[in-house]
Amino acid sequence: MSDVTENVNAKENGAPPHEVPDSCFYLTNVAIERVEQLVNEELSSDIADLWVRDIEDLEEGRCYPLISAGPNRWEVKGAIKLPVVVREVRCEVHCTAGHIHYITDIDCTAVGLRSTTFKEGLRKTMQADGEGEERVISWNFSMASESGTPFADDGLAAHINACSCAGCIPGLAYTPKAIEILHSALLLTPVCHPSIKRCFVKLAKQHELAFRVDRSPSHIDEAISALSRALELTPKNDSDFLTLLGNLAKIHMLRFDLTEDISDLNQAISRRRQAVEATPQGNQSLHCRYNSLGHLLQSRFDRSGDLSDLSDSIAVLTKAMALMLGTRTGLQSLAKALRCSFRSFLQQINASLRDAQAFLSAARENRMGPCNCSMANLLKNIAKLLRLRFRRVGKLPDLNASISVQRLLVRLTGEGFPNFSSILEDLGNSLQYRFQHQEEVCDIDEAIATLQKTVQLDPSRVKITGGSCITHRIAYSFLLKYNVTGNCDDLNEAVRIFQQMVYVDSDAIKHPCAAAWLGALALSFSQRFDRTGNPRDLTEAISIQEGVIQRTQDDDEAIGPRLATLSQMLGTRFEVFGDSEDINKAISFGRKAIKGALNNDNQGFLLNNLAGCLIQRIKKDDAKEALPAVLEAARRVETSPGPLDYATEAITLLQKALRLTPSEDRALPVLFNSLARCFHARFKHSGDLRDIQEAIGAQLKAIKLSPDWHAGKANFMAYLGGLFHSRYHHTGDDEDRVEMAKAYEAALASPFPIPRERLQAALQLTKHYSETPKAVAAFDAAIDATAMMVGLDQTISQRYSLIPGLSEMPLKAAAFACRLGRPDKAVEWLEQGRCLVWSQLNNLRTPLEVLRTHDPELATQIADASRRLEKAGSTRSPVDDHMSRSEKLSLDDEAHMHTKLARRWEDLLKQARSIPGFQSFLKPFTCSSLIEHLPSSGPVIIINASKTRCDAIALVAGLEEPLHIPLPNLTISNARMYRASLNKQLCALGFRTPGAEIEEFSDSEDALERAARPYKSKPLHVRSILKALWTEVVKPILEALAISKASTSSNKNVRRVWWCPTGVLSFLPLHAAGIYEDSGSECVLDYAVSSYTPSISSLLERVRDARRVNRTRSGLFLTNQPNAAGYSALPGTTKEVKTVYDIAEKRGVRVLKVEGKELSVNDCLKYMEEYSGIHLACHGLQSTKAPLKSQLRLEAGALELNTIMQKNLKDADFAFLSACQTSTGEEKLDNEVVHLAAGMLAAGYRRVVATMWNIRDRPAIEVADDFYRYLFDHREEPSGTGFDGSLSAHALHHATRELRDRLDVARKIQDCLNESWELEDRLKDLEKSLLIWIPYVHFGY
Repeated sequence: MSDVTENVNAKENGAPPHEVPDSCFYLTNVAIERVEQLVNEELSSDIADLWVRDIEDLEEGRCYPLISAGPNRWEVKGAIKLPVVVREVRCEVHCTAGHIHYITDIDCTAVGLRSTTFKEGLRKTMQADGEGEERVISWNFSMASESGTPFADDGLAAHINACSCAGCIPGLAYTPKAIEILHSALLLTPVCHPSIKRCFVKLAKQHELAFRVDRSPSHIDEAISALSRALELTPKNDSDFLTLLGNLAKIHMLRFDLTEDISDLNQAISRRRQAVEATPQGNQSLHCRYNSLGHLLQSRFDRSGDLSDLSDSIAVLTKAMALMLGTRTGLQSLAKALRCSFRSFLQQINASLRDAQAFLSAARENRMGPCNCSMANLLKNIAKLLRLRFRRVGKLPDLNASISVQRLLVRLTGEGFPNFSSILEDLGNSLQYRFQHQEEVCDIDEAIATLQKTVQLDPSRVKITGGSCITHRIAYSFLLKYNVTGNCDDLNEAVRIFQQMVYVDSDAIKHPCAAAWLGALALSFSQRFDRTGNPRDLTEAISIQEGVIQRTQDDDEAIGPRLATLSQMLGTRFEVFGDSEDINKAISFGRKAIKGALNNDNQGFLLNNLAGCLIQRIKKDDAKEALPAVLEAARRVETSPGPLDYATEAITLLQKALRLTPSEDRALPVLFNSLARCFHARFKHSGDLRDIQEAIGAQLKAIKLSPDWHAGKANFMAYLGGLFHSRYHHTGDDEDRVEMAKAYEAALASPFPIPRERLQAALQLTKHYSETPKAVAAFDAAIDATAMMVGLDQTISQRYSLIPGLSEMPLKAAAFACRLGRPDKAVEWLEQGRCLVWSQLNNLRTPLEVLRTHDPELATQIADASRRLEKAGSTRSPVDDHMSRSEKLSLDDEAHMHTKLARRWEDLLKQARSIPGFQSFLKPFTCSSLIEHLPSSGPVIIINASKTRCDAIALVAGLEEPLHIPLPNLTISNARMYRASLNKQLCALGFRTPGAEIEEFSDSEDALERAARPYKSKPLHVRSILKALWTEVVKPILEALAISKASTSSNKNVRRVWWCPTGVLSFLPLHAAGIYEDSGSECVLDYAVSSYTPSISSLLERVRDARRVNRTRSGLFLTNQPNAAGYSALPGTTKEVKTVYDIAEKRGVRVLKVEGKELSVNDCLKYMEEYSGIHLACHGLQSTKAPLKSQLRLEAGALELNTIMQKNLKDADFAFLSACQTSTGEEKLDNEVVHLAAGMLAAGYRRVVATMWNIRDRPAIEVADDFYRYLFDHREEPSGTGFDGSLSAHALHHATRELRDRLDVARKIQDCLNESWELEDRLKDLEKSLLIWIPYVHFGY
């Protein structure tokens, strides 16, 4: 179109074409308009040029600048000249970069018409390129004769629009040519020109775009200059004034971000404040401008720390929120309250949150303001700033307000709302933070639930959010909760989650926060050790913490606290194992932690830690106090610090820590408690009353500052009792004893009892009240604490490992009850404090038929929980230090599930006990309830031996009260001597292997006095031991019960006696006590048929359970195992089993015999289920280190006690363990009766024959022969093929009498044949004969 079109202002270099009158026409008043009107020019797109082309020659065309005539209109200045031969033209709207944005075709045929209707006011919609807004082109047609001389243009002002279009390709953000043209335009355009302001705005925009490309500061300076000039040219009532203020603030912030010059931030705030002040009320953008100002004030606070900026930011954002709330349906009440006061607003929030239907109309609404702000963002920011101000100022109302606002936000949004998981996380964090300051359990429970829901809604947030891990926060919340409530479940949950983070997820170890996570895990392990005493936890804690230190740089502000934590752990290990290297390292790390601390935030913790290590060091020195006087004097003149020096330094450290700690800090009670301990330590060495008085004063402050619901308060109270006790010993003031008792009683009354502390407090009270009935309540508490320490949440092995340190307490309690004349209490305490594991197993296996009739579903749930608990307790493997982390985690997960299951079981029991008539369901029996179900065939006799006294208590059917029988001639020291002597004789005479020999007896009270003496007493003979047991124990009991010698004519009519010995008496053969002389003898066999029972309740369980054995399972299973690998051959077992088999078969009893290798361990267990009676002739092995590993040796493998106990043999009736040491027991567990016979009872057998020590082959055959002949010959008629062991005690009584008589006859014959024997030889032969028949014992009903 080289000569087809031209314009008066066409941008071309050639000469204008030759003009022929009326050979051309014009397009006049050409304009481009936006269809949808915009108010804010900032949001409009720039348009540069209009190209016009002949439709028949689209390759050619001419460009005409478009001049902005407003935010919605662009015009061509002048007229567009076209040849009359052109019938149609194409109009294209271009940007500077040459992109076509809009296009349309114009029909020019109407230009020749005379009517103006088709030539003026013409309009046509242009087609958008892509998804742009619609544009309309308008124009007039005019002939040269009609239009006259075309009008002139506006010069270079036409190039004001020559700038880039933001809608083009992002890479073409701006062109340098645009800035150059705009500068030229400004130079050539008069100041009074209407487009001059717009030109400055455009220039500022181009400089901003240029800055974003090359980051040159000069562009920002130019942009600020241009916008400032535009603002000067704009009246305040101009619609552009507020926009220019906002743009100028934005550019100042760009420069502030670049230079960090605070003056730019101040200028931005000033401009935003001007905009707010200039905006009329009711303007829809006012809340957006408040929002923008609030953010800038917050930015200045972040830089300067000026609290006034923080408060101003909260106030400004609050105004924005009030305006926005007023526009939301259903939220006007909140807006009204907020306009009144912020307190009213919070009250209205809390009132509305209690209404489940509140805000439903406003929920899920996320309307955006013109500045893209939303109510959700406003609420979130206000809550954040309120929490920030709380952290700076410490005023709790700010934190409460923050939480109220966050709860409102949660209600107004809900699941499905964008970033709802982030909103929940913020609320959870705030609740956790408030708990750390107020320690109200409801807050941490809500925090945990909220954070867990966050993870459920958005699992991707489990990793990292804002520099911290939600999973870490959840675990840390459980740890915080444990520190307040003392609930071990929370601590275990914290350990479990921390382990999953760092053991399972390898990426977590590489994360920058991994050191903090590992440190939290180490701390959790350490605290669990403090609670459970499991050394593995402490070892794991130290190992992990050492790794954390290696990860930490010396200039890291966390190095101090981490070193202090390691120091604390090493100090704890020193207290447990006594390694001096640990305490030396602990003190060294403690000093290094304080020296390397970069701020004062953790000074209290660091100083307290070092003080604690110094006090632990004093305990090390205390162990040296028994040194000879000369050495002690030499030590005192050494220059190295002594206990007083360490105590004084520790006191100084803690006094400094208290000065540095704010009065509202929750750490204050701990610091005062530590200070009390330091003064107490110094008092022990100085004897200065001022020190103990200072200690009591500090401890009272610790208690006063501790809330009643804090678990640590009970420990503080208990320690206060100890302080009063120390002062009492120094002064003898009875008032101190009174105060001591009050403190211990307060500790016991704690709502969060920690078993170990509870036990210690109770024991101290028993000492204080030792002469008064008040001790009854104290012993009750001690017994309860013991049961809590040995809980079902632990494996059986773990429970047994805890019991040795607790076994003396129930014996001491029973002795006190007897002295008080309360044998009923003695019975109850012995039942509750002994045989703890057996009692637990019995509870888990209790029949639930009666409960099932009242609540079948609850009974089913209890049965299921019981079954799973029993399995977990007996099969869960212990964690080994050499295991991989994944293996440890797997086992710890099992332990965690075990704990949860135990808690579940306890909750189910509480439900059952709420049912009328079930209030005592599975609770310990009272003495009166025990007496109700006693066997009618004989008394049950409990024998208790403690340091203070020894007693027997007989429970006799028909007597309403237990019969107390003092045993004044028996002492605990004598009983221990009998036990040691018997063991010596058994080893000497070949009835027990030397490896089982126990340590030489020495009375604990005499041990210190005789420590230097090498003398060991000569062991008593067996006859002497049996005679002592007869005269000191058995004879007084039989006389008190008026049990006379039985007639030898009918063994079946001999009265039965059940022995229930405690402590060391459990290892002595009470059933054989008597006087054995050549001239004649008198023993228990002459008076009664003896049986043993581990506990009264286990016996009465069998008395009450009158179940009959399933006929299909009634029978006898026999096995002999003569050649177990690694053990001596037992050829006699083959004959023994054959003898029994022949007797049973001859009498028509259902019997099965499986010999030697033909019997696998699993088959043996199967036959134990299929036959009500079993006879096992094999080797028996008693394990002293691991009692549950005690076993019966089969040729195919070991049948362990632990495996047997896992069986619940419903039809089990009788077991004959013809093996060595099947009722020996473990000395350290003397009150638990841990041996194979008791294990068979626990597995379900009603009665068991076992042996106390090694037995001989031939006597074993004879005992079995006599036993089964008696048993089968005295069966009830008709018995058919069934097996009945109900007379097993009488059968064993008969068999042992027969064996004893044969041995006596044989011994007399031997005496006649060996006339040369000395008296000593004869007595030794008598000893052996006694040890041959005595080991056979009967357990059960």
